[in-house]
Amino acid sequence: MSTVELPPEVLLLGAGSIGAVYLYQLQQAGCNVTAVCRSNYAVVKEQGFYLTSVRFGDVTYKPHRVVKEVEECSDVTFNYVLVCTKSFPESKPSLSDILMPAASGRPETAIVLAQNGIGIEEEISQAFPDNPILSGVVYCPATQTAPGYVDYPEMLNLLELDTYPSDAPHRHKAAATSFAELTIKGGGAAEVHDNIQIARWSKLAMNAPWSPICALTLCSDGDFLLTSEPYAEELVWAIMLEVIELARAVGIPDVTEEVARKKLSIATKRAETGTGREPSMLQDIRQGRTFEVEAIVGNAVRMGRKYSVAMPRLETIYALLKARYVALMSSRKPDSG
Repeated sequence: MSTVELPPEVLLLGAGSIGAVYLYQLQQAGCNVTAVCRSNYAVVKEQGFYLTSVRFGDVTYKPHRVVKEVEECSDVTFNYVLVCTKSFPESKPSLSDILMPAASGRPETAIVLAQNGIGIEEEISQAFPDNPILSGVVYCPATQTAPGYVDYPEMLNLLELDTYPSDAPHRHKAAATSFAELTIKGGGAAEVHDNIQIARWSKLAMNAPWSPICALTLCSDGDFLLTSEPYAEELVWAIMLEVIELARAVGIPDVTEEVARKKLSIATKRAETGTGREPSMLQDIRQGRTFEVEAIVGNAVRMGRKYSVAMPRLETIYALLKARYVALMSSRKPDSG
């Protein structure tokens, strides 16, 4: 008697711009996707997502299930928990606290961290030592322009993936391979790496200067380069070099000047063609949302102090960005008067 293969069950935490794209891809791959929604809950529950996309066309789709909290779906054993939220290491409750109802006591559930920054995996690894922890680096320039409406204007789509740690058991490696295959089956692109930290730090060399600089100046990357030639480009490049030197000190191989030059050239071409892009941190600033200070910048400068790597420019950026973050949080507090 033949058995019916059940569709993979995926819990999506962070159904914003990137999450909405991966929701679509995973559904196209045949997965049942439960989406944890916050600010867009009512719209997604009622009508789903509307995706305007070069890669997939213009499509409307709904998650298999929409919830506000992970606790609402603790009755389901998920094959994967895909975390597409922004990384806030200092937040309470912590990410591990939020994931407990879905992953605790369920070692077969793989946790996929599709987040920016460095030093984000250890908390989850300690909280769920038996679960496969998959560290993902995402390139997918999508924006949620309104609740449930996502604009994805480029073909760029890549998930770089590996286990954390890189020498994890075979079962964990198999989970990474299977998730990459689902991503590809759904129309995306994915690569399983031997050491994801190379990819993570290579992206940090791009994010560490561009995210805070654009957020603080309210400029796209291309526009910023045109504001004060040659000083603007020299600042970006100097911060990239600080990240490269830190990667070398930490022991991350292959994060080189050549890698950084290729990433900088993307912005210089945008400056030349007037097609600058606004990083997600700038979009957060414009919309009064919290943004990733610590995962992208704070962790790097603290690591610089630990390894005695001079990072004067990135430390200056961190001090300014942290002040902007504190001002934002203070403005959200209720009036004590």
